[in-house]
Order: sequence, then C-alpha cells, then structure tokens
Amino acid sequence: MQISKLDKNRIDKKKLLEIVKKFNKVKLTVFGDLILDEYLTGNPSRISREAPVIILKFLRSEFALGGSSNAANNAAALGAKVNLIGTLGEDLYQKEFKKLCERSNINLNAIIDKEKHTTTKTRIISTSNKDPQAGTGIKQQVLRIDREFSEAISIEIAEELNKNLQASLKDTDLVLLSDYSNGNLNNNNCQEIIAACKLAKKKTIVDSTGDLSKFKNAYSFTPNQPDLEKFLSKNITSEDELLNLANQAKLELNCENLLLTRGAKGMALIEDNNIQLIPAFNISEVFDVTGAGDTVAAVYSLAIALESTPLEAAILGNLAASLVVKKPGTATVSQEELLELINNF
Repeated sequence: MQISKLDKNRIDKKKLLEIVKKFNKVKLTVFGDLILDEYLTGNPSRISREAPVIILKFLRSEFALGGSSNAANNAAALGAKVNLIGTLGEDLYQKEFKKLCERSNINLNAIIDKEKHTTTKTRIISTSNKDPQAGTGIKQQVLRIDREFSEAISIEIAEELNKNLQASLKDTDLVLLSDYSNGNLNNNNCQEIIAACKLAKKKTIVDSTGDLSKFKNAYSFTPNQPDLEKFLSKNITSEDELLNLANQAKLELNCENLLLTRGAKGMALIEDNNIQLIPAFNISEVFDVTGAGDTVAAVYSLAIALESTPLEAAILGNLAASLVVKKPGTATVSQEELLELINNF
C-alpha cells in the first residue's frame, strides 16, 4: 500500500457533473438516530438580578433536522428519494420532526418508542441584531441543552425497525447507517442489518460517532480522524502513521474502502493498494462545521449508489462539505449549488 496525493488538475469535471445530475434517480435508505435541532435566539438585554447571567430578549425559535436526519435531509435536498428509519419519543417534539420531514420530502418510517423521548439538542443563541426576522448580525452560542436517550432500544422496537428496513430494501439502491450513539444502532442489531442488506445485494455505508467494530463487514465507512483513532486506541501523528493505521482499520473492519475525514487536512480514501490524500477545498471561508460530516456521508452515498468510483464519490463529498461549512447550523446543499461549484472549480 502506498500514499498518493490528488492532483486537482486531473479531476474529470464532466464526469462529476454527470453524477450530480443523476442524484434524483437514487433511492436512498437512511437508518439511524433521529435528532431534532432546536435554535432559540435572543438579543442581549441586561444582567439578571437573580444571578450573574445575561438576560436574552426572545426573538425567534427554529427547528432543523439533525443527526441521521440531517444526512437524509442533505440527500433529499440534492434530489434523491429518501426513506428515513429510526425512533421518536411520544412527545411534542416528534410532531415538529414529522413536519420537517414532510417539508423536505423525506419518507419517514419512524417507530414511536414510549420508553424514550425524541432526542433534541437545544442551542441558545445570542445575536446583535434586534430584528426578529433578520438572519444577519453577530451570533454567539451561549448554551446547549441535550435531551438524549443513549440506551440500546428494546428487542421489540429493534424488530419493528428491522421490519421497516426489510420493506425498504425492496425499493432502495443503498443503505446509509448513521450512528449517533443514541441506541438505534447497537451491538444487538448492527450485524443483522448488514447481513440483511448483503442478502438483498445492497451496499451499506457507515457514518458513526460510536464504536466502529459493531459495523464490521459493511461496504464502506466515513469516520473522522478522532473516531478512527478512538477505534484503534492510537493517535495519527504523521502520514506514515496514517498509512499503517488506516490499513489496520480497513483489515479489522473488513470493508471494501474507508473514507477518512480530517478537517482542514481534507480526506484520505483508503482502498486495497492505495491511500489517496484529498486536500480540503475550502479552509478560508468556514462559518460553521456543524453537520458537515452528514453532508459528506450523504453525497458519498448517493455517488456510490450510482456506481461511481470511491474517489469520485469522495471528491463530490469534499466539494459539498466546502459549501455547507459556509452556512450556519445543520445546513444542506442544493444540486444547483454543487453543479455551479464544479463548473467553477
């Protein structure tokens, strides 16, 4: 195995454009942890008399799809037909979640789990703009409150989810397993899911912030560098170390390839006999990296579903990430934006 660096001048723009234009032909199933992002925005008013804290005068509240739902939202925004599988709690937040899926044309197959609540991450935002309708001005996140359920789902709920997956496999091109360690993907059901996908001859791509080992035998993985280092219990300190550890990870996970995201250092695509280093296409205009990994996983999955090479899929994921980091929060990229970026690249 050897390391090579991508030559940007040798990228086939015409081929990339053709792939993106076909995204609307893809039928993608996303199975994972459904998360609702809540944003409460206020304007600094004064210091409270009750405690030494700032009082924010409420301006607006917004909801957005997060976690595996953000990956599904990214795929849908690019034109794909998306089936989203996971669990929601029996609470008010599930209603907001369903509204967002309907608005984004995502086919939601959610099981209502009465033993949990809908995972919701509430961000308190302070803004310098006093206009409730304005999106501009200096913004600062001052607090985040997470309502999380991290225990493994029950056997009964797991069986219901697997039934939804089996039904989805009849009309899907690829399955993206998006794991945020909230219990929907656990040691008890991951291998059963991967085996079912293999039996149906559907590739599985894994994007996980948790234990990668429970997904052994999947087609491909898209971890970030800290996730890979955690999996191997080692730190990547040089390109030589990357070569050794990436090869070790690929062997232990028994996958066809592995796309390692490395922040400002770009990506590393690990295949049979080569590690391809792909530079970050945008490191000067980063506004918010929230959800960028979901964007990469979604775009990479869509391209692989169209039988693109892993390198073509990785380049497209990299390009899409360079757009989404310019936007605040868990944002998406449109097909038009991606096509324009490729044309001007």
